[in-house]
Amino acid sequence: MKTGDYRESMGKKVREERIRHGWSQEELAEKIEVHPSFVGQMERGLKSASFATLKRLSLAFGTKPADFLKEEDGKETQYKPHSIERKIIGLLKGCTLREQKTVYQTVKYILRQKRKLAK
Repeated sequence: MKTGDYRESMGKKVREERIRHGWSQEELAEKIEVHPSFVGQMERGLKSASFATLKRLSLAFGTKPADFLKEEDGKETQYKPHSIERKIIGLLKGCTLREQKTVYQTVKYILRQKRKLAK
């Protein structure tokens, strides 16, 4: 399954549930505390929901978070990392947890600095 596929599948389920409940995108957004445009992007498969958002969706719809991650045939989707992610994971194999955390903190710091410079 391609990365975008799980977003499309999740978005389709969100849209179906929203319509089944008779809510507009704005009403759902208010209930799950996100911006209305995010609901639209999520339904079109352009954005994916965080686990916290999935939890709020499941509470609003009366479902389980895992229900949004299942394929049409009922099987749960499995995330497959991109090639660059696999390369990074390969580099971290054999490193201690402390070393992995250090790499993570370093990358996070670099990305934050990049964002600050872009402003």
